[in-house]
Amino acid sequence: MVRPLYRTGVSIIVVVGMVALLGVSGGCGHGGAEAEITEKLDRMGKSKGPVFPNREDYYGAFVLDENNAWAVGNRGVILHIANQGENITLLPTGVEQAIYDIDFVDLQNGLAIGQDGLILKTADGGKTWKQVKLELPLQEWQVAQPHIFSMSRGTDPNKVWAVGPAGTVIHSEDSGETWQNLSLGRDVTLNGVSFVSDTEGWVVGEFGTILHTVDGGKTWEEQKNVLHLPKYTRPELSEEEALRRRVPPLYLEDLFLVAVNFRTPTEGYIAAESGILLKTEDAGQTWTNVPSGSFNTLLSVLVTPTGQGVATGILGTIAVADDGQWGLIQDVREHVLTWIRDASFAKDGRFGIAVGGKGTVLLTRDGGRTWKRVGEDKLRRAAVLTPEKTA
Repeated sequence: MVRPLYRTGVSIIVVVGMVALLGVSGGCGHGGAEAEITEKLDRMGKSKGPVFPNREDYYGAFVLDENNAWAVGNRGVILHIANQGENITLLPTGVEQAIYDIDFVDLQNGLAIGQDGLILKTADGGKTWKQVKLELPLQEWQVAQPHIFSMSRGTDPNKVWAVGPAGTVIHSEDSGETWQNLSLGRDVTLNGVSFVSDTEGWVVGEFGTILHTVDGGKTWEEQKNVLHLPKYTRPELSEEEALRRRVPPLYLEDLFLVAVNFRTPTEGYIAAESGILLKTEDAGQTWTNVPSGSFNTLLSVLVTPTGQGVATGILGTIAVADDGQWGLIQDVREHVLTWIRDASFAKDGRFGIAVGGKGTVLLTRDGGRTWKRVGEDKLRRAAVLTPEKTA
C-alpha cells in the first residue's frame, strides 16, 4: 500500500495509476523513485508559461447538456466543450494550481475545486471566476490548505460537500460561497463523496475507508461489510502463483478506494485499485465486489441517467455495464495509452465526455458504448476568451 505523499502538493489520487502515470519506473516507496515522484508532484499545477490544452492532464469532467460540458485539469485548466464537442474553448481562470473537480447548477453558475484548497466560482458560464478563500486549521506538518479532490451536491443544489486528504470534509449551504469545516480529525485521505439527499451521503478513501452519514456530515458511521474481495493483492494470480511470488493476501484495510457514486439511496458503486468495483443495493450495509472486466486501477464510476454503468481507469480503461455484466471498451483500451480519470453524461444518458492524461478528451454519443477522441489540433486551437484574472 502506497501512502499518500501529503507534503508534495498533490496526493496519490492524482497519480493513482502508480508510477506509470508519471512515467517513472520502480515503486513509489523505494528511494530514488520516490524522490523523483516527489519532485514531479511538486511541479504539478505550478508550471509557468502558456497552457497547452492538447498536452495538459485532465482530472474532472461535468456535462450539463449536449451543448455544454467542462473539463478541468493541471495548471488551472478549464475547457468549455460546446455543440457535442464541435467547439472547445479554454476558459481564463487566473490560477496555476491543478483543478480536480467541477460542477454546474445551470448554464451560468458553476463551482470548481482543486490543489491547496482552491475553490473557484463563476456566475457567467465560466467567462470569469472568483476565488473563494478556504481557511481550515492546519496540522503542524501542513504548509498549505488541504487539496479538495471531489464534491457532491444535495437535493438542494446550494448544499455542497467536498473532501480531501487529512480527513478533510467541508460543507457549504450557499453553493460554495462560504464553507463549514466538518473534517474527521484523523489522518486519512478521502478521495470521493456522493450525497443522495440533503442529509445522506458517503465518502471513501484510503485504508478501505467507507463512511456513511444521515445528518449531513455531522457524524459518520463506518461500513466494513465487503464481500467477495480477491484473495490476493494481484487478483489475476492463482493461489499457487501468488504464493510462489510471495504476493500478500488482500484485506479491506489495504484497499485504496478512489471514487463513490450513488444512483439511488440504496444503489451505489465504489471504484478502487486493481480493478476492484464494489456495489451495494442496501445503502451500504453490504458491499459486493463485482467483476469490472479489468485488473487496472479504476479512477471513477457512475451510473448514467438511463441506468448505464460506466467506470474509467488507468491504461485506457473504460468499462461499461451491459445487463449487469461489465466489460471493457476494447477500442479505447487499444488507442488510449494513458489514464482516464473521470467521465460525465448529459441527462439524456447518451452524450458524455471522459478525460485523462496527456490531453485526453473523449466524446460519446451512444451512452458510452463507443468513444471518439478529440483531435490534438482542435484542443491546440482552443482560444482564451479573455485574459482577465480571478477576483
